[in-house]
Amino acid sequence: MAKKNESALDRLIKKLTKATPIEKESEVKLDHDFDGIQELNNPLPPWWTMGFIITVIIAVIYTAFYFMNYYDANSVGKWQEQELQNEMARAKKQVEAYKKEHNLVDENTVTLLTDKAALEEGKQIYIQNCAACHLADGGGSVGPNLTDEYWIYGCDIKDVYKVILNGTSKGMPSWKHLGADKIQKVASYVLSLQGTKPATAKAPEGEPCKKG
Repeated sequence: MAKKNESALDRLIKKLTKATPIEKESEVKLDHDFDGIQELNNPLPPWWTMGFIITVIIAVIYTAFYFMNYYDANSVGKWQEQELQNEMARAKKQVEAYKKEHNLVDENTVTLLTDKAALEEGKQIYIQNCAACHLADGGGSVGPNLTDEYWIYGCDIKDVYKVILNGTSKGMPSWKHLGADKIQKVASYVLSLQGTKPATAKAPEGEPCKKG
């Protein structure tokens, strides 16, 4: 009667687990117990056994794929170091594409801005962040004079951009948090100060400007 009323789910569970029916548990009962808990010698479920076999097969194939030289250079199974290099190269291309799409600049692609609006914005950024060390007119105080032809780290737009972005070992902090757009504008404004005559200009530092 019990078997007749057995649901399809119960039958499926029994098939997947191969669990011993309750009425036959005495046949697989082990001869020890712990605190009233008895252990049955049930077989491993077929799904577990099959999963174990599959993982062993995959492990063997994976090991052979990565540690035996039977695949060519264009195979999916390249050495992990080569795979990393490929991923880094692909990521670099994606970054460059993103920068190009969103008109972003970096220390290699930055160009000198000359339009009035950009220079005015650069001036405001300069006054807020740079004037404390270089003075509002660029004549220099703690930091060097920005109006003469002598430069410590180069006078090209890329040089100035790098200094603002990364800072220097001589006390100039990094202004990376400003973002690429603002750094480009303030760097362009700094170069626009060339040749101006501040009231109290600091003595020259560095070498005469040699633009690359």
